[in-house]
Amino acid sequence: MTITLHQLPPTCHLAVLGRQDHPAAVAELGQALQVAFDDQAIKTVEVSFYDADTLRREAIELLASHLGKTPALKIIAYHATLAHGLIRLGLPVKQVLQQPSTQPAASYRAIAMAGSAGSLDKILHLVSNLPLGKVSLFVLQHLDEHQPNLLDQLLKVRTDYQVIMPQHLTTIEPGTLYIAPPGYHMKVAHGMVYLTQDRKIQYSRPSIDALFASLASEYQRDCIAVLLCGYGQDGTAGCAALRQAQARVLIEDSDECGTARSMPDSARATGQYDSVAKLSTITSLLAAAVHSHDDQEVPHGPLLELFLEALSQQCGYDFRHYQRDSLRRLLKAQMQALGIQRFSIFQYLALTEPMLLQQLIAGLTVNVTCFFRHPEQLAQVRQHVFPYLASFPEIKIWSAGCATGEEAYSLAIMLHEAGLLERSHLFATDMNAYQLEAAKAGLFPSHELPQNQANYLTSGGVRHFEDYIQPSAHYIKAIDWLGKQILFYRHTLTAEGIFNEFQLIVCRNVLIYFDLALQREVLRKFACSLHVDGFLVLGPQDGINLTVLEMGFVPYKPGSHIYRYPRE
Repeated sequence: MTITLHQLPPTCHLAVLGRQDHPAAVAELGQALQVAFDDQAIKTVEVSFYDADTLRREAIELLASHLGKTPALKIIAYHATLAHGLIRLGLPVKQVLQQPSTQPAASYRAIAMAGSAGSLDKILHLVSNLPLGKVSLFVLQHLDEHQPNLLDQLLKVRTDYQVIMPQHLTTIEPGTLYIAPPGYHMKVAHGMVYLTQDRKIQYSRPSIDALFASLASEYQRDCIAVLLCGYGQDGTAGCAALRQAQARVLIEDSDECGTARSMPDSARATGQYDSVAKLSTITSLLAAAVHSHDDQEVPHGPLLELFLEALSQQCGYDFRHYQRDSLRRLLKAQMQALGIQRFSIFQYLALTEPMLLQQLIAGLTVNVTCFFRHPEQLAQVRQHVFPYLASFPEIKIWSAGCATGEEAYSLAIMLHEAGLLERSHLFATDMNAYQLEAAKAGLFPSHELPQNQANYLTSGGVRHFEDYIQPSAHYIKAIDWLGKQILFYRHTLTAEGIFNEFQLIVCRNVLIYFDLALQREVLRKFACSLHVDGFLVLGPQDGINLTVLEMGFVPYKPGSHIYRYPRE
């Protein structure tokens, strides 16, 4: 982390570069603030966080301690997740909206895909997932020119596009796929295909460089081209020509290419591309580009599925089995927040711009929580479940989908009041790393304090909620010893396996966002993760009681949404 201090009275600017990951970084920030606040000529101190997407609790407390003083402190955040996190805690923050480095075209007239060794299956996959549209497709694969090229036969059974091996001066039509014939360079110009037997380029005929250069001249920014796996350097110069013409260039991640990686690596080394991506991401981007003539709304069906597959493979966030109506509503809200009307542009930016991806993930992971939520149910947990837990010398509890941690801290308070916390291992997990950082910090919105107090009492609290927090002007802070009893981990219910064997699993208001197949899968994981005498607590609003019963769980008390899983 680096802090640069610019004193230009009456304003002092602190530019914070890098992440605030270590206590030393917080100490450095504190020293810089002290210098700024000691200068009598300074009336305003502006602190700009350019790279940090989260802050340590100590850094947040440091900033809060300087608010309301003279000089005035202004906080500026360039990451949406940091801005949202600080605003949640009542700190005044100005968010600088990041503009995408490039804007993709609203629609395309041509799509090209080319590769050499190891690219055949990739080409078949890409073409088979492209919806029929008003674009012309150009496909080139390096093959021995003395061997028959069967690519046209393979593609005809996989697409609704007209597939042809063109002749010289074939007219280019939309909705048609043109395959470079073996032994000929394929170029395009003036709305026609030109075939030549000029010398080989980069030891290849047909040449990717020749095709890409002609596409750049003919279509300019109305073309999107993909360079797939292969040996050699063919395509490197062609990618540069496309970029110079403002066309879109995608390069397959060479980690997917095995030994046939020199072709994408060569093109990548020049920097003449828009994105390096996995095949799943390229598939989604091409399909959306074809559909971009009519994509004002978040799509249904295959286009949405391809996007979710790309998110899973490229970024590690799996939303493929989330309830579709809820997911489309969240995606639409993200598009509106970014001021993007076309889904094709939105998904391109989401998959290729790291900051926008962070904002998307933060928006898709639902964060509706508070201390002692559904307190009547927690009162039943205190009354009926905790006496069973008391019979175990060691207690393991899992708060699944803990969001920003309010539920985990609520459970810790309940365990403390029951005299069980010291022998309990309380695991709290969520798929969203940013929410977990907020949970670890143990800082929560102060405006929710009255509701938290009421919920605590309704849940059967025997003391005062204020005994477990330290209020401040902007937020409330959980007392330190409480947070030390909770183990926070990133864990994805949709993709990861059994976590441990628990006497109590609490997963409330999470499964409601999953489709039926994923609900069943997660319930199976809970069944395998539950101690033979354990309890599962689900949310009263999950609405999956019949599914839970079908999976073999038995209600502990009718209407409580507390279950056990009897073994035969």
